[in-house]
Amino acid sequence: MEEQDKMAEAIKAGGEGFEDAILEYNVRIEIPETQGMSSVDLWATLLRHEGDDKWPTIIIGTPYRREMVGAMMGIGLFPFGYNILVFDVRGTGSSEGEWVSFGPEEHTDYAYIIDHWIPAQVWSDGKSGLFGGSYMAISQMMAAGQIACDGETGEPVHLKAMFPMAPMTDAYKDIVMHGGNLDLAFIPMWLGGVDMLALLPSTLYMGGENTTTGAAADEEQMMDEITDNLMDSWNQIPVHLSWFTDIEKMTDGQFFDERSSMTYWPDKHPEGNPYFGGDKTISPKLPTFITGGWFCIFHRGASNAYQYALKNHSPEDKALIMGPWYHGDAAGSTPGIKDIGTTSRMIARWFDWKIKGIHDPFMVEFPVMIYVMGADKWRVEKEWPLPDSRTEKKTLYLSRKKAQYNWKDWFSFFNYRKNFKLVEELGKSDLKGNAPKLIHNPAELHGTLSRSMVRWTAGALAMISQEFKYTYDKNIDAAMFWEDERLDEIAALTFTTNTLKENVEITGPITLKFWAKTDFEEPVSHAYIDKLQDSIYKDIMQLELRDDNNFVKMLMDEKDVQWVVELNDVYPYGRAKNISSGWLRASHRPYNPDESEDTTEHAIDPSYTPFDPFYDGPDKAPKLIKEDEFYEYAVEIWPTSNLFKKGHKIRISISASDYPHLLPIMVPSENEIIIDEDHAATLEFTTVNTDDKGKTWEWVDDMEGYSDVDQYLMEHQN
Repeated sequence: MEEQDKMAEAIKAGGEGFEDAILEYNVRIEIPETQGMSSVDLWATLLRHEGDDKWPTIIIGTPYRREMVGAMMGIGLFPFGYNILVFDVRGTGSSEGEWVSFGPEEHTDYAYIIDHWIPAQVWSDGKSGLFGGSYMAISQMMAAGQIACDGETGEPVHLKAMFPMAPMTDAYKDIVMHGGNLDLAFIPMWLGGVDMLALLPSTLYMGGENTTTGAAADEEQMMDEITDNLMDSWNQIPVHLSWFTDIEKMTDGQFFDERSSMTYWPDKHPEGNPYFGGDKTISPKLPTFITGGWFCIFHRGASNAYQYALKNHSPEDKALIMGPWYHGDAAGSTPGIKDIGTTSRMIARWFDWKIKGIHDPFMVEFPVMIYVMGADKWRVEKEWPLPDSRTEKKTLYLSRKKAQYNWKDWFSFFNYRKNFKLVEELGKSDLKGNAPKLIHNPAELHGTLSRSMVRWTAGALAMISQEFKYTYDKNIDAAMFWEDERLDEIAALTFTTNTLKENVEITGPITLKFWAKTDFEEPVSHAYIDKLQDSIYKDIMQLELRDDNNFVKMLMDEKDVQWVVELNDVYPYGRAKNISSGWLRASHRPYNPDESEDTTEHAIDPSYTPFDPFYDGPDKAPKLIKEDEFYEYAVEIWPTSNLFKKGHKIRISISASDYPHLLPIMVPSENEIIIDEDHAATLEFTTVNTDDKGKTWEWVDDMEGYSDVDQYLMEHQN
């Protein structure tokens, strides 16, 4: 307890607003058996205000140990008049049970803490808010579907607001299987990290209280509990590793549905969700402020959470900020726009308004704020996605003609034979010449020398360059290797427009549709393939090779194609800056389930609409392609916002690997893009108009009275 007292004194001395802080380092939360979920004892750290006054509580649930990530995220809200409760989710840190990684048990644990445990505490006024990034953001969206709501008004009884930073919504599509391709860079690293954190010395060594009796916990009993929890954490490691060797995890289904907050959306899956959530939905009366990043690993999830989960929310009860961030800054220092301190003050402003009822409305007239890359400016909008009144649908066509040569750009010479045109209209000359052919050689994988390497390691490499922007207002991106895709594009197919004669802003989702046929070849080097497989299993995943039932090995050995598409902004001297990406495994294409068995031309399912989050037939039942037959593909390129300036070019690159982001396919292939009168290849997107400025949208820099975006977030009212 002496160590705990020292920490409490350090917090009190931490500055203005912490003078009345009381730290309770180990607080037991006894979760009873509920909804068929087992009872468990969770452990939390409580930072509360001294005295008899009752305060609202901000709750953070984390698998990353409450004494580390969780406490760092929440402590900044304490001086604004909130108690802060950070707890280890079951099976992690010091808490009992099995870690289920977003499973149903976590949803109900949260709900019990919100609706029963916190309102019963003497220091609580019964009101609470949820806060946190990444895992802590996703958990909020899960908990919101299980909390108690008033039967007449639909308003949550105790949970009054949320602030999820960089959440996901679909565990299968958002993070584990991108377009049917297994994520290799982030998932194994993340799972292993959580398991290793659980094996660190327990905070229970510092003592604690039994909240049922109010008495200090028995030391011998506490030691037994520490030992039991440690052994549970050790024993669950093989379970988590088995997730990579379970054939059922290759396709979408119950395992992923239970871990997806979209089960609580107001619009349900048309076929129903038989696994969890049922008729429960996120209350439209629960104010929710979402942030996300254009290069964040949960970018798709944050966008969909706002569009679908908050569909029935009023403008004053929802907000969205999308910035030029990777996962680390989107989920951590967000908004971190220029002044990192803006983050806590803005979050407190939201909670003060929604939890305490202090009238301070902001982001109501324009609930959406996006960073427009290229223009490098912040813009506020009425809706996301942007409404039809703000956009115009555009189509560019992939051509067989070679792209415009640029003597200033070395790539224009070295990739000339694979650098084709991207045109506004298809002419006869665009259908002549050799068809674009993509050669997949497993010994020469794409992805390492690109933004992909940085993005799918959660932006770790970009921490320095991002910090330069936020702290010093200095952009050093051009000096970073991942800000130029040209080395990665060598031997890929590229389709590039002529030099733009005027600015073109692309904002929203993008879809690449094309026809292709494939020939598979024998592996070029069994020794190389075996070495790479061993590297992936033993070095990255810490797994031993198992039998043919191992679905990771199966994915690598299938005769399949991995379509990787990049949207790049090409600068006058050739630098190709990645803006967004899309991925599709050929077997997960949106195939027509009713097509004739005799057909050799396989068109897209007529019921398929790009970016429909409920379209999941191919993910539940993948279908391999056949050699030399024509297949139509639709690759969904994740939403973005970028101004392609006059003098720049728009480029699409197509490769067949994205390593180490995606588990590579080890079967070589030759893939011909079919471009003829009957088979067009199109890039479909939306451009943005400048109509009704000030009414439906506005540049933050142009708004009178605000010197920058930080001031706007802190002072603007509507």
